[in-house]
Amino acid sequence: MTCGSTDTCCRHVEVDRLISQFALLCVVLVLAASSVAQSADAERVIAHSLATHHFSEVTISPDGKQVAWVEVSVHSENEYAHTVYLASTGRGARPISIAITDSPNQFGISWSPDSKELAFLAEKSSSEESQLRVVSADGTLTRSLASFRGQLNTTRWSPDGRTISLLYSESKPDAEANPRVVIVGKQYRQQRVALVDLASGRISLLTPSDLFIYEYDWSPDSRRLVVTAAPCCTEARGTGEDNWWTAELYRIDINSGRRASIFSPKLQIAMPKWSPDGRSIAFIGGLMSDFIAPGGDIFLIDAGGGNARDLTPGLKASVTWMAWTENNEILTTEIVDGEASINTVRTDSTSTQSLWQGADGPYTGGLVFALSIASDGRTSAAVRESFDRAPEIWVGTVGQWRQLSSVNKDQEVSWGNAKSVHWSSDGMQIQGWLLYPANYVSGKKYPMVVLVHGGPAAAALNHWPPAFDEVEVLSNLGYFVLYPNPRGSMGQGEDFTQRNVKDLGYGDLRDIEAGVKYAVENLFVDPQRIGITGWSYGGFMAMWAITQTDMFRASVAGPGVSNWQSYYGQVDIEKWLIPYFGASVYEDPAIYARSSPVNFVRNAQAATLLYVGNEDLVCPAAQSFELWRALKHRGVETELLFYSGEGHGISRPADQRDIGMRTVRWFSEHLK
Repeated sequence: MTCGSTDTCCRHVEVDRLISQFALLCVVLVLAASSVAQSADAERVIAHSLATHHFSEVTISPDGKQVAWVEVSVHSENEYAHTVYLASTGRGARPISIAITDSPNQFGISWSPDSKELAFLAEKSSSEESQLRVVSADGTLTRSLASFRGQLNTTRWSPDGRTISLLYSESKPDAEANPRVVIVGKQYRQQRVALVDLASGRISLLTPSDLFIYEYDWSPDSRRLVVTAAPCCTEARGTGEDNWWTAELYRIDINSGRRASIFSPKLQIAMPKWSPDGRSIAFIGGLMSDFIAPGGDIFLIDAGGGNARDLTPGLKASVTWMAWTENNEILTTEIVDGEASINTVRTDSTSTQSLWQGADGPYTGGLVFALSIASDGRTSAAVRESFDRAPEIWVGTVGQWRQLSSVNKDQEVSWGNAKSVHWSSDGMQIQGWLLYPANYVSGKKYPMVVLVHGGPAAAALNHWPPAFDEVEVLSNLGYFVLYPNPRGSMGQGEDFTQRNVKDLGYGDLRDIEAGVKYAVENLFVDPQRIGITGWSYGGFMAMWAITQTDMFRASVAGPGVSNWQSYYGQVDIEKWLIPYFGASVYEDPAIYARSSPVNFVRNAQAATLLYVGNEDLVCPAAQSFELWRALKHRGVETELLFYSGEGHGISRPADQRDIGMRTVRWFSEHLK
């Protein structure tokens, strides 16, 4: 029936149209109000996260009576403040501030053998000069011992207390280069062991410029060093930053500077430690993707060289730190099934004893578990934190610590409960952490976001969320968050860590998919509202997953890898790829292509937000741009953010806040 302009039916149609428009307007207003409210909540939660103080270094004095630490807090929109504190381990002690800087890598706190002084590093403002300073244990007397034109790290006292050693690095440009032109491959950063005499302040460079030093330890008699190092700094040998994945174990004579390679590993080595009797050297060995996240088995070698013996073969855990406590005993921290374990290992029988296990640390400022131990081998200091506990300094006998600091006493949990969960994948048991939505109501369906850790040889651990971690804000706003530890992670032994070799993105994604299915089948998770996010290797997984499965409706990919073939030619540390792919891209391009998201982009449908620092050399910005261009070509909703002046780790509080807000907005638009 056709209506005329004066017909009653037409008036009804017009009324119905107005009602529909009004209803639609109401819906829009409600959604807008909801979006504004959620943005306000996100701002509040992110501000709460940025207000947390964290710790980048912790060390206890040899006598166990003093603790020093570096505390990190927001100083301004563009920087964090790093403050050195001293405190007695006695009850009721008040910390003393002895130094503060806005430069993140300028401390390397170390106690003297007699516990009377503390050495630390400081950068002079408005200059390129760095200082080695010494302060008395009570914080009253401080002096500058030596100055360097370059960067310093890893301060250590010699056992006899006469010398302070440190790692000193400076860049050596090509002498003939035009100052406005950089000749790639002609400029190298050298990192050498420098020795500073306590009595005179005289500086001497112990190691040569063509040997890049990564870690070191003094022999008990103060006459030798053991170092992890690699030849570097020529066109043939490449850069020191890239050569860590091929580093060997060297012994260095203090008087002559003579060096001798005593062990050449098949994979990576870390944390060499000299035994108290000077006869042996222990170290961590295994597949390690990152210098800052050591993990593997413990190996023992004679100080003169020879074959290294695995003290923990078949260990279903990953050793992340160790220290000798006796001639035949080593204290370790380990990742086991997503938690921390502290154990002793006997070198004469390879027997082990568990001293403590728990989920809330300990840390000494790094990404993996570690302790600072006093001379008695049992008194220790560390940071303890978890999803339920804000980070603080704790001291005492291993497993019987008490809280020393209270800088985060006003920080309260604003997210849901955290649980360790397990599921089966390809016949293996996979562990992860599951964070419930805040104010969780049983029976109500919730969206879920999977947050994949970096590495890949790392682990998702029970931790208080740092500023650059969306877990807190997402849980607070009504999401489940799954932190999986798929194959390739630490925590189930070396065999498990190596199970993604020549298989990046395949088995580990199957483990993650199985974890999502577990959550959907056992919890009130809406299978139609699943997202994925990650950073570094996790960024690759957030890019890869959307090309392999339709499980995820949205992705937020931090700096990652979209094309392993082009990545090999862009990254500044390409040697980390060899242990994982088995060859260079020039020798076996097919295996790199097999794991590259751009080669499967025709399958992608999930809305994808990408972000990266424009100065990132580990996951170059071109990798995010390449996937963004491919998604745009395919008509997939996508957005790309470049953060000016940022590298691989987003370091400015303002940028961290911005990423958090944009992540919330993206998932809110596509999963809510």
